[in-house]
This record gives sequence, structure tokens and C-alpha cells, in this order.
Amino acid sequence: MEPLTTPNPDKFSKKLGLIYKGSIINGKIWIFVEEGANFEVGDDSEQLLHGRLTCPRLPTPIEISAVYAKFTRGERLALWDKIRDITQMLEGRPWFIREDFHTILSTRDRTGSDTNRKVEMVNFAEAIEDCRFLDPGFDGSDYTWAKNGLMERLDRVLNAEQPGGGRAFRFQNMWVRHEGFADMVRGDWMAPTEATGLLNLKIKLARIKQTFKWWNREVFGNIHANLKACEKNIVVAQSEFEGDPSARNRMEINKQIAEYVLLLKMEEDFWRQKAALRWLEEGDKNTRFYQSWVKQKRIRLRIHKINANGKELTDDLEIRDSAVEFYQNLLVPTYPE
Repeated sequence: MEPLTTPNPDKFSKKLGLIYKGSIINGKIWIFVEEGANFEVGDDSEQLLHGRLTCPRLPTPIEISAVYAKFTRGERLALWDKIRDITQMLEGRPWFIREDFHTILSTRDRTGSDTNRKVEMVNFAEAIEDCRFLDPGFDGSDYTWAKNGLMERLDRVLNAEQPGGGRAFRFQNMWVRHEGFADMVRGDWMAPTEATGLLNLKIKLARIKQTFKWWNREVFGNIHANLKACEKNIVVAQSEFEGDPSARNRMEINKQIAEYVLLLKMEEDFWRQKAALRWLEEGDKNTRFYQSWVKQKRIRLRIHKINANGKELTDDLEIRDSAVEFYQNLLVPTYPE
């Protein structure tokens, strides 16, 4: 529950007839359970309280996360990363995450203002896609918060398990660009099954589906996290080259840039596929979602500042001139007079 009052769990335990089990660090979210049930806290941070709920009426334990997100987009980025980290530890167990995310997922979640919030919407959508969350819908009002004519749906419940058990499998087009993908598929498909006919085909399909899931998690990884890591690697390689402009360090820069370009193509495959799937459900209005991503990609690819000879350059013209001078010195041979 979100108490909106001075913390007094004992008072509310008596009124509700429930047992208090803990609260998020800032005290904005409290956890109560019925008698006989238990909630074991596994992670407690400023924006999220996560734990495992056990109850005699439930066949298996359920992972529960209570969220009270920060108000700014920058602060919420830490929350999205925390949720991604939790996803890696659950190993497919049922997971519900709910409460106040302090952001919207689409323009339909807001009325009374035309402020552009596409960037934070994309951040939220990426986190939901990465964790394979489902939105089971809701009953009641379309909005959970209102002030001075502005109404928004900031509270929601997300479910990390497919109805009926199991998580939907979807082949990702970006996988085929990975250098080890073809060999992985070939090796798995050619392995014997000790069966023939349609049973042989069925076993192979079921087996390769599990292999894809494992390979995506353990080898391919998160495309967005891979891009961020590659960006850092490029910065390190450039710094080492400035300190030692050797052929080896120059090759390392080229290698990292080539890897970054490949990852960008993979990410574009990811968003194209996602946009195509949304188009099937939402029609032409989905094109705004893809256009928003393209705009963010252009912003990210733009060079905003560089460090040249110990001086930080932010002016576009200075950056351009510095780049030209760098490659002239690198590529144009100098001869002794």
C-alpha cells in the first residue's frame, strides 16, 4: 500500500488485520501480508522494494516488486537498470511489479497537457521489452493521478509470466548478425534426437527454442547494454591512442568502432521488428514510436564534445577542425627537410 501518511505500521496492521513486513527505504510503500503468508525482502533501494511472497493458497512462491519511482527521467534510469538486474536473477519465476512508476507508457496515458515526453516513454518501453513484461490491463478509471486538469496513468501492474504458464518465445532478427549465430544453430540442429519423422522435428524445434533463450541470455546479451559498453570501450581506446599513437592502438579504435556500427545495426533490427509487431496491433499510429527512436539514435550518434590535447571542445566548428587536423597528422606523411 501507498500510505501517504506518517509511518505507523502497527496502527495499520490492527486496522487491516494484516501483518506488516517492511517498507521501501523512503517509506512511501508498505508491505502487508495475511496471516500464514510471508514476504522475504530480497532487495531494498530508493525506488524499489523486491521480495518473495509465499502463501498457503499459492502453489508456488511469487516474486513481488513495489515501485515508487523518482520524479525525473535521469533518476528513473537507475530504476530501469535495477529492474533489468532483478530479471537476470529470477530464472523464470512468476513476477509481479506494481505501484507508482511516475511516468507514462504512451500518449493515451495522459490528458490535459501536450508536453513532449517521448524520450522517457521510450526509456520505459525499453525496460518493459528487456524484461519481457506484460500489462494485464486494469479496471476503473483510465488515470491514477490528477492535478489542475492534468490526468495521468502513473500506477500500473506488470506481469513477467505469460498467462497459462511459460513465456512467449519470439525470434529476434538481430541475432543473425552475430558472428557465432549460424554455427550455434547448425550444431544444435544437427545433434541427434533418437527419434524419426515428425517427432524428430518436434524435438528439434523445442530444443532449439531453449538453446536460443540460453544463447540470448549468456552470449548475445542485452543489445542496449552492449551498446553502452561499446561506447565506453571506444572512449578508452581513443584515450590510449592519444597517449600512444601506435599502429596497435589505432587498430583497437577501428575494431571498437566496427563493433559499435554492428551493434547499431542490430539495435535497428530490434526496433524495426518491434515497430512491425506494434503496427499489426495499432496500425499507422505506431509509426510515431519508431520515428521517436530514430530521432534519439541521431542524437546519440552526434558528437557533443571531445578532449583534444588536454582541452575539452564543445563547439561544433572546433570539433570539426580538430578532427580534420588529427587525421591530417595521422595520414599525411611527413618528410625530413
